[in-house]
Amino acid sequence: MKSNQARSRVACGALLAILLFALPTRAKSQQPGVEGWAPISKEEWALNDDPINPGASALILYREVSTDDAESVETQSYRIKILTDEGKKYGDVEIPYFEKLYHIQGIRARTVQPDGSAVEFNGEVFDKLVAKAKRAQFQAKTFTLAGVRPGSIIEYSYQTRWHEKFPDILKNPAEYIIDTSDAMLTTRWVIPEDLFIRRARFSLRPLPKVKLVWNILGLPRDSQPHRQSDGSVLLELTNIPAFTEEPFTPPEGMLKARVDFFYVIGAGGDPSFLWRSEGQRLASAFEKFIGDSKNLKRVVGETVAVGDSAETKLRKLYGRAQQIRFVSYEPAKTVKEERRENLKDNKNAEDVLKHGYAFSNEINLLFVALARAAGFDAAPVMVTARDRAFFDKNCLDRSQLNAMVAWVKVGAKDYYFDPATRFCPYGLLPWNETETGGLRVEKGSTLFIETPDPRSEEAIIERKASLHLDSEGRLQGKLQVRFTGQEALQRRMENRERDEVGRRKALEDEVKRWLSRGSTAELSNVSKWDEAADSLDAEFVLKVANYGTTTRHRVLLPLAIFESEAIPAFQNSRRAYSVYFPYPFQEQDEVTLQLPSDRKVEALPASRSKTTPFGSYQASYEIQGASVSFHRRVVMEWTFFKVEQYPQLRTFFDNIRAGDEELTVLKNVQ
Repeated sequence: MKSNQARSRVACGALLAILLFALPTRAKSQQPGVEGWAPISKEEWALNDDPINPGASALILYREVSTDDAESVETQSYRIKILTDEGKKYGDVEIPYFEKLYHIQGIRARTVQPDGSAVEFNGEVFDKLVAKAKRAQFQAKTFTLAGVRPGSIIEYSYQTRWHEKFPDILKNPAEYIIDTSDAMLTTRWVIPEDLFIRRARFSLRPLPKVKLVWNILGLPRDSQPHRQSDGSVLLELTNIPAFTEEPFTPPEGMLKARVDFFYVIGAGGDPSFLWRSEGQRLASAFEKFIGDSKNLKRVVGETVAVGDSAETKLRKLYGRAQQIRFVSYEPAKTVKEERRENLKDNKNAEDVLKHGYAFSNEINLLFVALARAAGFDAAPVMVTARDRAFFDKNCLDRSQLNAMVAWVKVGAKDYYFDPATRFCPYGLLPWNETETGGLRVEKGSTLFIETPDPRSEEAIIERKASLHLDSEGRLQGKLQVRFTGQEALQRRMENRERDEVGRRKALEDEVKRWLSRGSTAELSNVSKWDEAADSLDAEFVLKVANYGTTTRHRVLLPLAIFESEAIPAFQNSRRAYSVYFPYPFQEQDEVTLQLPSDRKVEALPASRSKTTPFGSYQASYEIQGASVSFHRRVVMEWTFFKVEQYPQLRTFFDNIRAGDEELTVLKNVQ
């Protein structure tokens, strides 16, 4: 079973560098019994289902995480009851680890049957490669328990030991003159699992001489961590619901209850001091990279004309920055390939121009440098990518700032750009960098900012289908699709590493998902795949299956042949979490159906129109000679809906579904 414990260790330096990585979750039992295992109670044997959501395949009877920072070790353990055949999968255990930072030791496990007989695990533990990066690899210890079947209980525990020790400034802060403020995330307790948890116990033995603070997300007021007399921190919980996935939710890290622990040096844990220090650190590094060379001004002079407007200048400089080869977007290379290419590091923006390639955020820093050289006020901005988390300036976690955009001021207006995102057109930010918070990094100042909200006009899918119905009831024809703004950018990004065949299949599969089962969509043309253009245009040949109902004298068919992805997601009457769309959007459909000579329209559905504070829906029909046309427009303006607002949203999509299912009636021509 995979766990979701997160933790960090840090190296010495003027400021502490944050390094987060994923870890599993578990610790040894409180009261050792047979061979070190705690006795299994009658209540645990009697529990046969998830009391909150019945029908579970397994449940966690007990979970413990015991962290000892003084010894750089963490002990974790699980006790899991298997309820169904599906639950037997939890007998295949995976313990992730990052070998450069820590190792796994002391693995123990057993299977206990209802009659009390137990089989200790003495099999082989395997190493599995999970992911590999340039200079590191993420692995997992894996093993399989024997005798796992419905009714049995499995237990396992292990230790995580870190290679690197805490820096001395945290162990003995009184021996240092500290003229800055800093915080380090040391431990993160992520509470829920994908199974119901009957009891859980989390404990932390912190370093004794440094200040420890913690930030709580999603825990009830009566279940909070407490300091113990020995200085440790303890949290005990019961009856924790299983974490269940739902479509269109905020980032998982924002949904799961957790506790983040930070060691603080300097200004007593005041977040404003931390962010001021972080802003100064970032400004020092960024300003050094941006520089102010004559070569930058020469490139600007070659790129823009004296009479260009401010927007024209920025557009040209944006295009110049996007000409740089962005190595970070390229597929991973072998060590041999990297040595053969021998790309040197860029020390500054001038190096980026000279080498013609960039890593990480260097293209955005180059754009800032070019904008400044052209006379604009410009600065890098560090933000929280909201597909991963939401920015909280009261939280001491500096790693929230995980993305960069560029700020430019023109007159009294602020503009934000991200030329480092491949295919991102001028004037558009990737959706996860919109409507988010962060820091504008300028020398001598730190300013909290909010990037602009996304708009539905920046994410449109337009579908125009010209179809004909033959006398046998078969429906086929052509489809033109235009993806605009975010919709175009997302498809370009998702398919950037695929070849032409892979891209073709991705688009065809998407169109088939809009149609009834058994339909086909063959891509005949696509334009501007590799451009940072506002739209992506594609043409298809369609054959629509299972279309309508034919009787002796009539054909009944819906003209709304395209199904929105969102509609099936909101059919459940209950919702556990808030609804979170990545961005506002629009769908615009035009379907023209050419009728066979032996059919004519007997009845059309009435036009529909529904407008709410958060969205709108319109559908209309029209007879045009021997054809009938259908126009449909769906607009969603909001991105976030609280659970209590879900019924309104569900009703809105129910209205769309009802409209889409309305039938046009064709009758035989005598």
